[in-house]
Amino acid sequence: MERTRRLATETWEHAFVKRQALGKAATVQSPSHAAPPEDALAAKPSQRILVVEDERIVALDIVARLKRLGYAVSGVAASGEAALDACRDNPPSLVLMDIFLAGDMDGIEAARRIRELLDIPVVYITSHDDQLTLRRAAKSAPYGYVIKPVDERWLQSAIEVALYKHATEIDLKRSEDRFRRLFERMLNAFVLFEAIRDDAGEVADLRILEVNPAFERVTGFSRGEVEGRRLREVIPGVEPFWIETLGQVAVTRASSRFENYLADLNQYFLVEAYSPGSGQVAAIIEDVTDLRRGEQLLRHRTFHDPLTDLPNRALCLDRLHRAIERARRRLNYVYAVIFLDLDRFKLINDSLGHVAGDRVLCQVAATLKRHVRRLDTVARVGGDEFAILLEEIAAPGDALRVARNIRDSLKEAMRIEGKKLYLSAGMGIVLGPADYERPEELLQNATIAMNHARRGGSGRIKVFDWSMREVAEHDMDVETGLRRSLEERQFLLYYQPIYSLADRTLTGFEALVRRRRPDGGIDLPGEFIHIAEETGLIVPLGNLVMAEACTALGQWSKDMAASTKFSLAVNLSGKQFSQPDLVKQTVKSLRETGADPARLRLEITESVLMDNPESALAKLRGLREMGITIGIDDFGTGYSSLSYLQRFPIDCLKVDRGFVSDMDDHGNRIIVRSVVNLAHSLGLEVVAEGIETPRQEALLKEFGCDYGQGFLYARPLPHATASEFLRSPAA
Repeated sequence: MERTRRLATETWEHAFVKRQALGKAATVQSPSHAAPPEDALAAKPSQRILVVEDERIVALDIVARLKRLGYAVSGVAASGEAALDACRDNPPSLVLMDIFLAGDMDGIEAARRIRELLDIPVVYITSHDDQLTLRRAAKSAPYGYVIKPVDERWLQSAIEVALYKHATEIDLKRSEDRFRRLFERMLNAFVLFEAIRDDAGEVADLRILEVNPAFERVTGFSRGEVEGRRLREVIPGVEPFWIETLGQVAVTRASSRFENYLADLNQYFLVEAYSPGSGQVAAIIEDVTDLRRGEQLLRHRTFHDPLTDLPNRALCLDRLHRAIERARRRLNYVYAVIFLDLDRFKLINDSLGHVAGDRVLCQVAATLKRHVRRLDTVARVGGDEFAILLEEIAAPGDALRVARNIRDSLKEAMRIEGKKLYLSAGMGIVLGPADYERPEELLQNATIAMNHARRGGSGRIKVFDWSMREVAEHDMDVETGLRRSLEERQFLLYYQPIYSLADRTLTGFEALVRRRRPDGGIDLPGEFIHIAEETGLIVPLGNLVMAEACTALGQWSKDMAASTKFSLAVNLSGKQFSQPDLVKQTVKSLRETGADPARLRLEITESVLMDNPESALAKLRGLREMGITIGIDDFGTGYSSLSYLQRFPIDCLKVDRGFVSDMDDHGNRIIVRSVVNLAHSLGLEVVAEGIETPRQEALLKEFGCDYGQGFLYARPLPHATASEFLRSPAA
């Protein structure tokens, strides 16, 4: 604003000098004979003029001229003091001020006070042109000069220009005030910089010219600390990016928008920069720290496991994808993936509770992280499943070394809620680089290798090879076929005869399940039972076998005398035996078919009894109360704990075919003889399976074995053949 006033004053001084150069004839023209032209500026009656003139005749002349021009005269003052009082009491729109006034306050001083106190425009009336007076008058920032004697055209022009100039200044001041208030109240920080160039003309730093209060609030710096100082002095650690980007705006005057992190302030800023003038750059700075940290937290929660704070499956797949891409670009890039699944983790949750289980998972996560480097990734990809990506390894052997170290660490006692826990895990390893397209395939192969490791026992490690993938795909096909066969009831039972070794009389059958293939062929249990066990399909399959076996038993029992010694053996899987409604389902099958419970023998393995002894005891007692007999299948291959033989209600032991078929070995003969003697000493019967030669039969008879079955007597028979076999005289 001051600059505007200065320019206006200089303009009026130039006009005054030009007026003097026109000559005395022009300036002494009689005002009474000068009439305003027809195209004179239209007078504004609302404008009120105060005339300050100590010569009354001159004052009356000016008043008359003002009235002819259409202005209202608010009064006439003869001194500076009177003029100041008149302006206070009845402020005019403009003051015509004589420079030389009688009294202590001349016109220049009076004009200065009127401008400073009341902001009323002043136009000087003077007949003097000495330079000292004019320079003194210019310092009071007048709005114009009128030379005595007064010319009406000049008077009107001076008044109109002065009023217009004052109105413009008022608007400008209001605008400045408005923008100043906006500047002071801006929520975002504002900084005005000046570019500082080096000897080569490049922008080397920025000087801070002005900041607003929001800058103080956002950065913590006060105005006094920063204004006039260089940016590198205020923020020593500022990145060169800031200087380069803002300096480019100051030089090219092209606006820019960017976001960057200031390490010195530990804040994220969004900056919009423009150049208000050559060599200057104004920056509107928004603090987006909370937003970015919120996004980081959300991103972290999206891609990390909330329990262990490890990367989750999604982030793991992303890291695997990057590893695949790096392997394509770099010939010497070697990586490996380890997939780990804790053994028997469900038992921890069931026995100690899920809170303890969560603590175990957290400790396992910490253990895994101790065995890898910062560039590696440890992720939790399932309940008790973890994946490890080892990057930049020197050789495939490094992955095996890490896996073995993890296995050894897990074997160490872990204390949870005052209890010592010993963990183990199955681990599968995939070695890269390989021709992988998708990270899911990489993780899938590691899982396949882990499943092969777990089949070999707890704490095993397997390295993936493509034959495992073929087995897995085969197993998937088998599972799909199993589900379809269950829906279409394509399972059927075959029955293998069981004979008394003493007189070779038929004493029963063992029910063995088969599956009918779409091509009409028959699949043996070894083709699908292990898949049914792993997928849980063994439960509906077992129920189907039980129902079919009871139906056959009910039919055969009708043709037998009550005194006939005959039984049908049905195998129960571990998962089928663990079902809480086992007894109920068995009773239902017996009642619906009319089968005699006393002729039904259920065979289970030793491991089924030992997994949950109390539950097993309750179920076995319930079955025995119905008259069902209980046999232990594959005796000698499991726990072989003698205590359970007395504790559980057991009627029969079945010697595993592995011992029977290899009785030429002295050790196996001793085992078979011992099993027979042990069973008889406990009042139990003994059945030998897998008898294929007369010598095996002779040895078993010599040992005192009660019953036998095998290819020596007959292969498993379909239902119709078994029924005919049962009715034959030989039976």
